[in-house]
Amino acid sequence: MPARIISTIVIVLIFMYSICLVIFFFLHQNIKSNINKVNYEAAEVAATSGVLSSETYSYLSDSVNRYGDYMIKLKLEKQVKPGIYDVFFESGDIIDKELQVGDKLTIYLEDKNLSLFGKLVNSTILGYTPDGFVDGRIKSIKTAVIAKKAENLAKGYDVIADIEKNSGSVQLAILVVTKLNPAGKYYGLAAHEYIDADNLHYGDSTDESGNTGVNYIFDNGDFIKTVELYPDGVEKLIKYVQQ
Repeated sequence: MPARIISTIVIVLIFMYSICLVIFFFLHQNIKSNINKVNYEAAEVAATSGVLSSETYSYLSDSVNRYGDYMIKLKLEKQVKPGIYDVFFESGDIIDKELQVGDKLTIYLEDKNLSLFGKLVNSTILGYTPDGFVDGRIKSIKTAVIAKKAENLAKGYDVIADIEKNSGSVQLAILVVTKLNPAGKYYGLAAHEYIDADNLHYGDSTDESGNTGVNYIFDNGDFIKTVELYPDGVEKLIKYVQQ
């Protein structure tokens, strides 16, 4: 009688384990599919726009981290001449930088933790432990070959003109990021949520004067322009990043 009870318990446990394994497997596959889709979309945007903007990177990071704690690694192979590339891994050398046709951008995503399916596969069941660890972490890798040069490229004098043109706008803020000031400087009215104090004009402070000013804008310098919108489609922020 005790043997029959134990046998029944074992059968029930194995049955429940199998059911959970199937459910978590399909959940694992669904999450993996979504992660691959988001990664593909980010790579496609970079390939067709000629830049991996900070907005696209934030969208990628926010989207994948809804499913777990994901590590994001970037690799840029910048074409020097056909078949020869300079390789960059630091995000600061890749995000918001102008990419040229023929450059290769690789985006690698990896969950730092096992999915429920991975944990279940590696768990000890009825005293049995799998011989080897099964790496059930979700991973995704996509490589984009840049097919189009960035069209949202502006010169320094365009940036300065934009600051002056929009200086009285309550709805719009302008952020200019230079090589000497990665945090950038905001221009506009303090009524805007991104701006702490009124800063309506360029060139009226020492940090913007001379070639050594951290916020100095070179007239012929190249800047990548990206735009953030309000829900109604009105421009909220124009960001210029020096190349």
